[in-house]
Amino acid sequence: MGGVFLPEMKAFYLLVVMVLAVIAAEKYRAMPFLVLVLATGIYGVAQGGSLPWTGKEFNTGFGQTMAAAGLALVAGAMVARLGAASGGVAWWRRRATRLGLPGMAVLGALAGLGGTQLGALAVLSPVVQGARSRARIGLMACFAVNAGHGCLVPSPILIAALAILGGDWRQALLFGLLVAGAQLAVGLVLARRCYDIETTPKDEEAPPSGRAGLGLGLAIVVMIGLIIGQSLGQIPTEPLGGGTIRENYLGLGRPMILILGGLGVALLVMGQLGRHALSDDGWVGQGARSCAGILLALGAAGGFQMVLHNNGMADMLAERLLDLPPGLGVAVPFAVALVNRALQGSPLTAAITAAGMIQPLLLPLGLDGTPGRALAALAVGAGVTALPHVNDGYFWLSSHLAGLRPLEGLRRITLGSLLQALAGLATLSLLAAIS
Repeated sequence: MGGVFLPEMKAFYLLVVMVLAVIAAEKYRAMPFLVLVLATGIYGVAQGGSLPWTGKEFNTGFGQTMAAAGLALVAGAMVARLGAASGGVAWWRRRATRLGLPGMAVLGALAGLGGTQLGALAVLSPVVQGARSRARIGLMACFAVNAGHGCLVPSPILIAALAILGGDWRQALLFGLLVAGAQLAVGLVLARRCYDIETTPKDEEAPPSGRAGLGLGLAIVVMIGLIIGQSLGQIPTEPLGGGTIRENYLGLGRPMILILGGLGVALLVMGQLGRHALSDDGWVGQGARSCAGILLALGAAGGFQMVLHNNGMADMLAERLLDLPPGLGVAVPFAVALVNRALQGSPLTAAITAAGMIQPLLLPLGLDGTPGRALAALAVGAGVTALPHVNDGYFWLSSHLAGLRPLEGLRRITLGSLLQALAGLATLSLLAAIS
């Protein structure tokens, strides 16, 4: 649909629609879900598609996003409410002040190893919502997930890029630690520069409880462990085994398992503290209802992404970058991945597409050796985490958790992620020069 439209014209329509969406959400306080639904419809028709066909694509993307990340968000919201109402959040507030941003940097990078950025941020939501400085901790969570998801093995997007480019995951692990370290350092600086929002306990928040605090902590550790286990199972060399064993590992991070694992551990440790949590009006139900708005926004962003992906605009414009001078080296796969992600929103799709485009050009780019292939894969990973914005559910979830309005989210999250990615590119360029 819409094949007669030049990709540049489609990109222009996207820019116009995104500006209108930000104005509606910022100035008129429109519900993000409705803004994204309207934006998808307008863009779909403007770029040459029919409204029924756009609706069909939107429904597909909405359903896929809800299945992949929506339930993970529900799990995080349930655990967050359970922790607040039982006294677990208050208990951790008194003990986690020294961990602060560095602690979230480590935790977020580990969570970023999971299957999606959305899922990683969702399992961190209890920590962010319980923090005293929600804006700073929320931003650090976003930047840390970026670093882990783009540059650390066994992140799925990095594993996919390595598989396509023929890179060695062990070498990528070594280089990736250096690149992620540089990105985390930039993230720490940017998060510290953010204004501080002190979160005051709500009236319904219980006084500190050590048992509830232990349950909350274990629930978060279990959920992060499950999504990391899933990622380890995706490594092509099958370090955890193959066949049925591998399939079991791949299923660890699925949303249903996260709900059962996170809530199950929390309730088991809390004992009698959580005996009323499962009723319809109990803490778990309250947590599920509290995330309805952002949950719908994530689904709508997924629907928007599907429309953008299917019109081919991102692929065609990214292909134009293949004519960049080969002397730019790792900057070429970085730019191809960045443009692809910015135009269609999905980091995994962008990584697979960019890696496929770059694979025939490894030799002229000077990246045909073993180190070069690993560096090219890392450049793709850094590029696809560079510009989360309006067409991306990750942008909306990050802004929501940090308590930022859309314009502030574009300034803090979108531009901050770009600076972070550029720090990764600089590190990769240095590694390419000395390897």
